[in-house]
Amino acid sequence: MAFEIHWLRRASNELDAIHQFYSEFASEQVAKRRIGIIIHSVDLLQTMPYLGRMDEDFTHIRSYRYLIVLTYKVYYFVEDDGVYIASIWDCRQGGAAFI
Repeated sequence: MAFEIHWLRRASNELDAIHQFYSEFASEQVAKRRIGIIIHSVDLLQTMPYLGRMDEDFTHIRSYRYLIVLTYKVYYFVEDDGVYIASIWDCRQGGAAFI
């Protein structure tokens, strides 16, 4: 069974910001490649929704999982037949407070 991927507004905005940053400070080609890698990794969740690790820091809020993609943690949760991408956190920023 394939799960449907849903990008929450925050995650979608963060993906756009990543694209904008690399377009501006590197090149459009670098930006597209990084975004492509993130999207490809997220697409794996359609068939393997429990691929990511549980994030124990946020279990009091919801059962968040995350994938490590490049320098990012892609936070998501699984609900019914959907995978909801909640946030994309750049690990170089330090901390873990994406909520």
